[in-house]
Amino acid sequence: MANLREISVSAALNLLSAFAFLVAFAILRLQPINDRVYFPKWYRRRIRNSPRRSGVCLTRFVNLDWRTYIKFLNWMPAALRMPELELIDHAGLDSVVYIRIYLLGLKVIGPLAVLAFLVLVPVNWTGETLEGVKNLAYNDIDKLSISNVPDGSKRFWVHIVMSYVFALWTFYVLYFEYKEVAAMRLRYLASENRRPGQFTVLVRNVPPDPDETVSEHIEHFFRVNHPDSYLTHQVVYNANKLAKLVQKKKSLQNWYTYYLNKNERTSKRPTTRTGFGGVVGTKVDAIDYYSSEIQKLSEAEALGREKVLSDPKAIVKAAFVSFKSRWAAAVCAQTQLSHNPTIWLTEWAPEPRDVYWRNLAIPYFDLTIRRIPKTVGESIPMKATFFITYTMVDGWAGIAAEILRLVPLVIFHLKNMFLVKTEQDREEAMDPGCLNFATYEPKIQFYFLLGLVYSAVTPVLLPFVIIFFAFSYVVFRHQVINVYDQRYESGGSFWPDVHRRLLIGLLISQFLLMGLLSTKNIEKSTIALLPLPILTIWFHVYCKGRFQSAFVRFSLQDAMTKDTLERATEPNLNLRAYLKDAYVHPVFKGRSHFDSPLLVPDEENNTLVLTRRSS
Repeated sequence: MANLREISVSAALNLLSAFAFLVAFAILRLQPINDRVYFPKWYRRRIRNSPRRSGVCLTRFVNLDWRTYIKFLNWMPAALRMPELELIDHAGLDSVVYIRIYLLGLKVIGPLAVLAFLVLVPVNWTGETLEGVKNLAYNDIDKLSISNVPDGSKRFWVHIVMSYVFALWTFYVLYFEYKEVAAMRLRYLASENRRPGQFTVLVRNVPPDPDETVSEHIEHFFRVNHPDSYLTHQVVYNANKLAKLVQKKKSLQNWYTYYLNKNERTSKRPTTRTGFGGVVGTKVDAIDYYSSEIQKLSEAEALGREKVLSDPKAIVKAAFVSFKSRWAAAVCAQTQLSHNPTIWLTEWAPEPRDVYWRNLAIPYFDLTIRRIPKTVGESIPMKATFFITYTMVDGWAGIAAEILRLVPLVIFHLKNMFLVKTEQDREEAMDPGCLNFATYEPKIQFYFLLGLVYSAVTPVLLPFVIIFFAFSYVVFRHQVINVYDQRYESGGSFWPDVHRRLLIGLLISQFLLMGLLSTKNIEKSTIALLPLPILTIWFHVYCKGRFQSAFVRFSLQDAMTKDTLERATEPNLNLRAYLKDAYVHPVFKGRSHFDSPLLVPDEENNTLVLTRRSS
């Protein structure tokens, strides 16, 4: 194991790096020219105006007020000042629940560190085993660890007892955190405004029918099995190639707008070249050229759209099915629709902005196979961390790098210089980013694992873990308030995964301690520790049964309550019109092809369903 001096040097270097990043951040964020990089969230909400619009020439780019540089750490109390309820309204529940993971780290590891330093460190230090062994290389940290306790010593029973204390404290904190997050989610869902996803279900693995198209088969199935609640549906098309064409057209439209603005400013017709990047090829009038190219792409887009709509193979065996009430959608999303459990698979539809249309074109079976490597890979980083000692401090300089946003800063200015042509381009160049749970959360689990493993073995390392959690909490709170623009909102539905992975880390620490003590000639140590993993697994099962339903199910009672209130307050709500284009592929938005046939009253009340089937 690394000695105290090596760890101190590593910690000092990382702390100095982090401090240097913070100073750089303090300077860069105060410059008017960088304002859109460090406060993009406020710009996107049209709440903040650029300081470059006023002032003399120099002050539009550089902040000359020396008083603002003295309080370069004032962003920290500002990040902590916003109340949690206001933060939920501002950034969404997902962001708030995510940063609570760092707070959870402080709640779990902080008391463990205090108990370990008060109880285990004196027990380890007074063991005096290492000093009595000749020709053995050791250091100060080893004297504070369990290695300094002699084999067969009764002192190990203190470690055994403390491992139970640590586990019980972890259970206590995790239980009440799970309970609080579940309550937050239920409150959030109850107070949530009307959205298309509340009425819509994503249906996959639609079975083929010899007499009906996919769309007809879906409509027939739901009119028969949900006659009183089915409203409409939208089949999914594989329009990935068409989407690329639309994106190319959008790029050309930006150039067209740019040259129009340039013509208005200079009263001179701009020119460009028809070759690569507009720098080679024949010299032409830029406005006429891009107008012509856009027209060609519009014609190709229309042909491509007709091709997709007329090609039966372009229809994916999936659809977004909407219902007349939240209650009906909840029933459909949470029940088995067919006696064959592999067809007519249902799940809550994501919000329209969250739909990843490219993945919907992938067959459900193939998508399931692709998820297997991801699931297996989740556990690999945790298994690879057992032999890591002092690399935990490397994380400090990294979430400092997160707040500095050096890469987005450089990219923003490069785009501003060479690519930004319109105000819309400038909005996109800000690139606020978002909390990527799949990437960030495993890093947090790494530090949880270190804290849980070393709490009973080498407690002197726990302060580094605590510093990481504390610093990260402040940094990500700042980013959530000022920078990140969350692309989706799940209402904190990922918390059961967080809870499960933390308990896996706790199990790993228990098995490691069990294996370590089995080499120390402690009589009955394995038997004494064996109830710990059993207790941990029982705790997981209990919490899963107690809270998990709040994250995977939507209460029919709550759905009915929201439906009743909505009917009372908005009796004339046209739900069909509200959902009309919600789940139409973006390349078809606003097209009449997707106008669902309106049901005449006689047809809505008719118990017989029209069909093309001959049987």
